[in-house]
Amino acid sequence: MDELGILGVESSLLQWSDAVAAANATPAGGSVAALASALAASLVSMVAGLTTRREKYAAVHRYAEEIWSRAEALRLDLLELARHDAIVVAEFMDALRLPQATEFERTARDAARRAALLEAARVQLELLDLAAEVSGLAEAMVGSGVATAIGDAATASFLAAAACRSAYWSIRSNLRSMNQPDETRPLIESAVVTLDRVEAAEIRVRQVLDERVG
Repeated sequence: MDELGILGVESSLLQWSDAVAAANATPAGGSVAALASALAASLVSMVAGLTTRREKYAAVHRYAEEIWSRAEALRLDLLELARHDAIVVAEFMDALRLPQATEFERTARDAARRAALLEAARVQLELLDLAAEVSGLAEAMVGSGVATAIGDAATASFLAAAACRSAYWSIRSNLRSMNQPDETRPLIESAVVTLDRVEAAEIRVRQVLDERVG
């Protein structure tokens, strides 16, 4: 947990990269997916900001300003979520190290493990929802943003979709490890619906690129 003390919204990209590259269990995939989503939101902000500064796009200035405002909020939320995911994974690893010599200790360890898995899934569900929102904003900028930055908006779409896929599989893994299918199935089914929506948006972005880029 000591390494996680330096990681937060103000941490540099180098600090995050060093922490991920270290031979530790955390921060890992969930944090990286959150960081990728934050960068995707940054791209959306960039394209929206450029759009508001071009008189040619005056008709969509207010729309672009609304997208910029939401993308900025998402960017900060996702950066904080990256840190939160790292902490939750560390707590799961702590639960696995609990003693299990007696029946009482084994029961306590299992309860701590299940609680940590549920919290890890909750964090990834939040990531899935936030990254899906970034995906929607990115698609909007692909269609309405300044034409010279369409590649940047598309990159945001692709990054957000990749993060959503990462979050979805993490959710499935964490929830199924709890061995409570009746309780966790609705969460997994909801995650599938969100991922399908994001991947459909990604396909539409690719179609726009095919039409405009050739």
